[in-house]
Amino acid sequence: VTVPVTQMNIKLFFMNIDSVGSVNRKEVTRTMKKSASPLADAINALISGPIADEEKVGCRSLIPAQSKLLGATVSDGVATLNFSEEFEFNQYGVEGTLGQLQQIVYTATAFPTVNSVQILVEGDKKEYLGSEGVWIGTPLSRNSFK
Repeated sequence: VTVPVTQMNIKLFFMNIDSVGSVNRKEVTRTMKKSASPLADAINALISGPIADEEKVGCRSLIPAQSKLLGATVSDGVATLNFSEEFEFNQYGVEGTLGQLQQIVYTATAFPTVNSVQILVEGDKKEYLGSEGVWIGTPLSRNSFK
């Protein structure tokens, strides 16, 4: 399938919670308008959550809904993503926090220029995210999630 030059296919990672409560990654490909910052677009799409077709196959976002992406840069394979303070408070606890981080890291590292992701909150590098303290002090890669 040829994608028009004005569009691009982006891999997004949502979460799926099965009947026994297991939380699993669910990869979808969404065609989006080409832009100067496809990474920011992909992360903003995650924050906005799944579209109807994605919801039908069980996709959901565990990223706190009021979160805002304040900035996205990539340097030497590390994407630095700066989020608003709402990103810190996941209503689903530690599982939710791990889920939201997986969504961000897997989506960002689907781009060939990104190997890992440094999360910032309101421009600050924090060591932990959430009340349970999930480590975000160093860049996270797919290997951070076992």
